[in-house]
Amino acid sequence: MPFRVKKSFMKQIFFVSVIGLSAMGLGLEFLRAEEPVAETPAAQASTAPVFLFLGDSITRAGGYVGQIGAELTKQNPATPPQFINHGRNSETASDLSEAYHPGRRPCVLARLDAELAEAKPNWVVVCYGINDGIYHPFNEKRFAAYQAGIEALIKKVQATGASLILLTPPPYAHSGPVLEGANEAAREELINNANAAAEVEAEKDPNKFGYKTPYPYYDEVMARYAKWLLTLNGRDKVWVIDVRTPMLGRLKETHGRDPIHPSSIGHSIMAEAFLQQWPTIEAQSKAK
Repeated sequence: MPFRVKKSFMKQIFFVSVIGLSAMGLGLEFLRAEEPVAETPAAQASTAPVFLFLGDSITRAGGYVGQIGAELTKQNPATPPQFINHGRNSETASDLSEAYHPGRRPCVLARLDAELAEAKPNWVVVCYGINDGIYHPFNEKRFAAYQAGIEALIKKVQATGASLILLTPPPYAHSGPVLEGANEAAREELINNANAAAEVEAEKDPNKFGYKTPYPYYDEVMARYAKWLLTLNGRDKVWVIDVRTPMLGRLKETHGRDPIHPSSIGHSIMAEAFLQQWPTIEAQSKAK
């Protein structure tokens, strides 16, 4: 006669087994709680600083950004920083545009809140200026628009708690016709006269100047913008790095035939200027 087990007995065995397994599971959970938890790659990444780079086509090209990233990663192999390059072609901080530009130039302020919210950066590195004078002669209203744009950018970054590094605009690598001035004062007067005459031309013809037909002494405009930007260094969590000066003596190397966009050598000089200042900036940021 075949051996049979009563159903009630089987149920008892099943019930005991479940309780036993549950107890074992609880025991394992208690054991796991005592074990040290190894830091995962995701946890390691959360401790690494995030750098958000914003700028125009010079930044978007990525040369100096990539070199900075490579060096800081080499210096911090255990927790390499994260680098986000969101440079955008034709962009400004001034929200200005030439009459004949194909579509109005974009302004970084229109996307800045979203960029900061998404990236949650510890550091924001920006480089604006070359487009902000819209390749016209110097004009107080255009200059004020650039200043207002940079000030707004500073406030938005500070509000997030991130630190900000401003890079001066690189040179516009075309010096214009030679000015025969006996001294610096005479040269400045000639520049001012040329600027005033060009402003009259610009008022008569809105298409006179722009990225295709820049004001011959546009680098003088960039010099003023860079000089003002440097006065912002030392504000709360704001640093300014001069990338313009080290490029001035090597313009044929740093730009070649394109007076707006730096060559690979130009990008290397920009990266070097940043990396030279970075140890000081990092130390100061930790001391605050």
